[in-house]
Amino acid sequence: MTYRQIFDEAIGDAPPTTVDVDALVAREGRRRRRRLGAYASGTAVLALVLGVGVVVQPGASGGPAPAHSAASAAARTHPERLRAAMLTALDREAPDLRWVRGAAPTDPKTWGGPLTDAPQWSVQPLRWESMTGWFGVGVAARGEVRSYLTIDLGRPFPGQPSGPDECEDGMVACRLFTGPAGERVVTFDLRGFRAPPTSGRGPINARFVIVKRADGTRVSVQTNSFTDRHLLTAEEMAAVALDPEIRLG
Repeated sequence: MTYRQIFDEAIGDAPPTTVDVDALVAREGRRRRRRLGAYASGTAVLALVLGVGVVVQPGASGGPAPAHSAASAAARTHPERLRAAMLTALDREAPDLRWVRGAAPTDPKTWGGPLTDAPQWSVQPLRWESMTGWFGVGVAARGEVRSYLTIDLGRPFPGQPSGPDECEDGMVACRLFTGPAGERVVTFDLRGFRAPPTSGRGPINARFVIVKRADGTRVSVQTNSFTDRHLLTAEEMAAVALDPEIRLG
């Protein structure tokens, strides 16, 4: 299912830039829950844009590894390496970024907490319908903007879609360009609203950067804010997504 088909089904005859995100997530989530077993609501907007569902793998919260082999030891260290790479790239592009202490990424009501310079950022394994990989997430602040922020890294399964390849209706400020190593880069915004009773009716502004690398991996960066301003510019997000240290293996 394409980006346009998903949003057309969710909003019917509504204008393409007016999306009831709660209804969209709920409807698509009900359809896929039987197949996926779980639905990560915090990444649902991104997942639906890409036409995939998200499942966080068992043990993603940091539980003990099932075995003590060299391979499992490497798996335990991989999230720490990725976390450091992601935070280094974010600090380089947005050194004034701060973090909301105690915020739950999927619950905007918790985003008003105190700020800290200590990164509130976790990296977990994930499994999508079309790919497996790693998922970094936190709630960040910059000036008066507080926003959900994610960085996803993975490799699609053979024959599975890896995201939009062109600008489509409803994508705002969409750009397509080639990265320094031949990467395919797509940047775009989505503008919509949240309807009661979840968090009160109000704007939601989402920004996406999706990078497809020559080796088949994909990196995406997403921000969601509930104001008319974004946490990061598209250029800053693209620079993060293109960082070669954010990689598998």
